[in-house]
Amino acid sequence: MAQLTEKEYEAIQALNAEYRQAMFMRVAKEADGFYILADNDGPLILEDTEEDDEHNLYSILPVWSHEELAAGYAKNNGMDSFKPQFVTRKVWNEKWVPAFKDQPNVLIGFMPISDKDFSVESPMEI
Repeated sequence: MAQLTEKEYEAIQALNAEYRQAMFMRVAKEADGFYILADNDGPLILEDTEEDDEHNLYSILPVWSHEELAAGYAKNNGMDSFKPQFVTRKVWNEKWVPAFKDQPNVLIGFMPISDKDFSVESPMEI
């Protein structure tokens, strides 16, 4: 996958949550995978701070379409130990999605950036 130019990076940063999710889905299919952030203890998991209508709190696994976006998120949030890790669609669909079926309070967060809102969904095949 080609690296993002500075102009492309900035343009993605300006997109709203819905457009970033749509872009993620398109690029993940084309690239046959996507990026997460991980350190020696495993993947980055964000904890939701707002309860839903049933008073549930969720854990959120953030995902990004490009390595630069994941690395930028880690850098901007002082997460020096986290590095982008590529997850293939095959591994995601065969290993991760079935594992999440046993964990109903885990959601996927599509391309969080800085302090903007981002879309979340139940783990699904890509």
